[in-house]
Amino acid sequence: MDKPELVSDTLAVVVLGEFDPLVVTPRWLRQMDLIGAEDYESYRTDLISSNGTLVHLGSIDLKVLPDTLEVKTDAIDDVEVARDLAAGILLSSGTPRISAMGINRVVHFSARFEEWHAIGDALTPKDLWNDVLHLPGMANIGICAARNDGYSGSVNIQVQPSVVVQPGVFVSVNDHHTLTQAAPPTGRTAPALPEQTNLDRSVDKVAVATKILTEDFSSSRLRAQSIIDRVASLGSAARGRQ
Repeated sequence: MDKPELVSDTLAVVVLGEFDPLVVTPRWLRQMDLIGAEDYESYRTDLISSNGTLVHLGSIDLKVLPDTLEVKTDAIDDVEVARDLAAGILLSSGTPRISAMGINRVVHFSARFEEWHAIGDALTPKDLWNDVLHLPGMANIGICAARNDGYSGSVNIQVQPSVVVQPGVFVSVNDHHTLTQAAPPTGRTAPALPEQTNLDRSVDKVAVATKILTEDFSSSRLRAQSIIDRVASLGSAARGRQ
């Protein structure tokens, strides 16, 4: 179980800022050469309005709201296509003022019942609660880690029982950037929530966001995969007892 078989796997690039849903449309994407002729001929639209644009381009889902750009895919072969589309929109849509960006991975994987319990027991030891609670179990755990790559932000992980496959495990990795440079902290401090840290909007942050997407996307994906593998490996304790 060290390399879990994923039942669901989604990667999304999410940028917070100022966007015009009536500008970032399939026609505009084709004019800017951000999508090919085939995608343009076959796209599906759920909504195009001043409140939001929701478009499906093959395996890519594009959502543009006045304060959010999201490019998402559940096709592992198209994660770099999603990355390129997000970067292209940022570079081609004039001078958007943005504040933060997340490279987010969400997975669900199945686990045998004993492995499912072993993961929950490892992340939230039950001995702490057994004398005050009857049959405690993990419902949701969150972990926030400081960045050590020269950028401000955090790495935020959530682990929960899956609602997609049962028994199964849900893991979410939010690689959160506030798009400024920062020295890695040297000690543990009270972490700030992602939505509370340096959300000033600036045109200058576009260059930082596109640099991260270009130069650090692979390392972000590797870190997310390592986190997912680490969670799954906790189930091996149950196999060792068999």
